Amino acid sequence: MVDLAQKRDVAVSMRFRDDDLGIIDRGATLRGLSRTEFMRRAALHDAQIAILNEAVVRLAPEAYLQFVAAIDAPVAAIPAKMLERLSRKAPWGEASKG
Repeated sequence: MVDLAQKRDVAVSMRFRDDDLGIIDRGATLRGLSRTEFMRRAALHDAQIAILNEAVVRLAPEAYLQFVAAIDAPVAAIPAKMLERLSRKAPWGEASKG
């Protein structure tokens, strides 16, 4: 059986400017959601993105030393073909001839 004390929702109080609430309400209406549900989903989405962007990399000591050596190594020369491509003008930047 589920303990009702564990299922209890927690109220969160926030202050918004009127113009911010107007934008939030418009977005909620367009999604067919209440303001509360819209804001809950937006907050959860942003929290999930923040968590996913936090990368933890675990390496064995030998792999860590290889990683540090690769970072500390001198920068390799840029290949000539890449330099040539980077110096080209973008086709959409050229004036159209007509």
